[in-house]
Formats: sequence, structure tokens, C-alpha cells
Amino acid sequence: DYKEIVREFDEEIVLNAHTNADSLTLSLWDFGGQDVFYSMHHIFLTKTGIYLIVFDMREVLRRRRRKAARKYLLFWLRSKRLHAPDAPVLLIGTFRAECESQIPQVNKFLLDTCTNDFPSIVPSESYTFFPIDNKTQKGIEEVRKVVESSVRQSIAMKQEIPIRWMAFLDEILAESEQRPFLKLHSDIRDLGRNVGIRREEETKAALAFFHERGFLIHLTGTQALESIIVIKPQW
Repeated sequence: DYKEIVREFDEEIVLNAHTNADSLTLSLWDFGGQDVFYSMHHIFLTKTGIYLIVFDMREVLRRRRRKAARKYLLFWLRSKRLHAPDAPVLLIGTFRAECESQIPQVNKFLLDTCTNDFPSIVPSESYTFFPIDNKTQKGIEEVRKVVESSVRQSIAMKQEIPIRWMAFLDEILAESEQRPFLKLHSDIRDLGRNVGIRREEETKAALAFFHERGFLIHLTGTQALESIIVIKPQW
């Protein structure tokens, strides 16, 4: 039962959960931007994510590349809107040091291209996007602060879960050192029972929660997909 799970749960982790109640741990997923990866993106786009669309400002400023830049941005924004319509998205423009004097021009391009159709775009203090430079680090701290703020304001952050789900997740992820996936009706069932989860409905609810938070991949479109839980996505 609940008290047994708490007793069995590592004491240090429980104490840390109390002392670090206001801390955040984020999972970062770097999507391949090449066309060949487009068909895979729906697997990883979840409703509770925070999305950063990174683009090269120099491409926007080059007349010959502007059309391709618009196509690239609209693809990502539409894909995100389809799979995670309410999730916040930040537009990140790189090579700020080279484009500093032309940032207003980039901002106008973005306003004309996408702002009206995508209300989930989170603006920076001065623009509809975040101009940054990786070499000088200029603008990056503002991105970090806005990402943290967006996460803390998310309804998903306020969702409470049973402590046995935390133990369940630890059991699942511990298996990733040995194998890349688990089977729903054998491996997952047994791990759930180890922490007091015996009903199939609760097992599936926990897996859906873990999938939305990016801890694992569990697709439910077909019976074959539903039977496999990928715990090592890089696999």
C-alpha cells in the first residue's frame, strides 16, 4: 500500500523531494531538422512540452534564402500546432553578433510570416523572437529564464501523482541499462506489481503520463505499438 511504498522508497530521494520542491529537472530533446526526419517528429511531440524553434537569422536576411527560411519555420510551427496546439513555443534566431543591426528586419519578417496564426509563440522583451549568439552567449540567459517561467506556469507542472508512480518510473528506467524496450503485458506488468500497481487502467495512465513528460515512448495507435514501451529513445 501507500505507506509500504514510502518506506521502501529510497529515504534520500523522499527527503530531496521535500527540500527541492521548487526545483526543476527538464529533459532536452534535439530534433533532426533535415527532411528525412520529418516523418518521425510526431512520435516525440507531446502536449506538455516547451518548444524552441531555432533558425539562422542570416538565412532570413538573404533574399535568395528567405523563401526557404519561411517554409522551414512554417513547417515546424504547423507541426507543433497539430500535435501540441497549446504548448508554448519560442523562436530562437542565431548568429546575433553578425546580424545585430538587422534584428528589427528579422522581427518584421517573423511578424509578417507567423505571429497572427500561432498565438502560442512566446515573445522576448523586445521582439517576437529571441536573438542569440552562441559565441558571445548574448541573449541565452533570457531564453533560459523564459523557458523556466513557461514551465512553471504550465498546468502540467501542477499535476499531482501517486508516489508509487515515481517508484514505478525508477523501476522502468533502471531497465534501460540492460535493454532498449519493455513489453507491456509482461515486463511492465511485473514492474508495476513490484510497487503496488496492479490495475491495468492505472498502469496505462502512468505510462501516458511518463510519455507526455518525455521519460519514455509509448504509442497507442495500434495493439502492436501499444505492447512496446521504448525506454531508450536513442535506440
